[in-house]
Amino acid sequence: MQILPNIYLLDGYAYRNHVNFYLVHSEEGTIVIDTGIAKTDIERAQIQMKTWGISLEKIDYVMLTHCHYDHAGNAAFLKERGALVIAGPGDAEGLERADSRTTPYAEGIKIAPCRVDRVVKDGEIVDACGFRFEIIHVPGHTNGSVIYQLRHCNRIVWFSGDLFFAADAEYEPELGWQGGEEFNVEVYIKSLKRLADMPVDCVLAGHSFPCMYEAHRLVGRAYAKALIELR
Repeated sequence: MQILPNIYLLDGYAYRNHVNFYLVHSEEGTIVIDTGIAKTDIERAQIQMKTWGISLEKIDYVMLTHCHYDHAGNAAFLKERGALVIAGPGDAEGLERADSRTTPYAEGIKIAPCRVDRVVKDGEIVDACGFRFEIIHVPGHTNGSVIYQLRHCNRIVWFSGDLFFAADAEYEPELGWQGGEEFNVEVYIKSLKRLADMPVDCVLAGHSFPCMYEAHRLVGRAYAKALIELR
């Protein structure tokens, strides 16, 4: 599913699957943001991308919003195929050890260890395949959760992982899963407060459907919901 020029939903809600992961593609290369759980997810995505004339045989970068198994399950597989893997602080170590930070206890799914090529911090810039991503470190869901911010087609786009989702078309938010051992409610709320003060047009989250217009409204309501429900 094409979301914007050069940006695609590889798998997830539109295909009746639980986890969204995305592709950013140009003539200079291919980036996958989050990876799904199993190789069958990639195989299904390969079939879907043929519609757009895009092959997933060569992926240049894998950018992970966080290390939970449902978002990083294919990281090691894609790295074996030549992709450079990028992740946030702390989560990178969890990926390399494939330890409890990847939440194998949630569904009994243990991912393969994956060496991370670059650990990114808040405010860093990642130049990849002709695109320029700004890193926003947003701990709370995990210690190393990051947003990849891309200014594209006159929009500010966030690949935001599991911080919050659009529950419906009226900017009603759903808060991210709170069952990870690193979930920290005070830090999570602080991250949402910071985000609520930032401009954003489109939120491409790890679950549910994309928010493509005035996404700052969704962010602000997620912060308000967290204040009401989690304090």
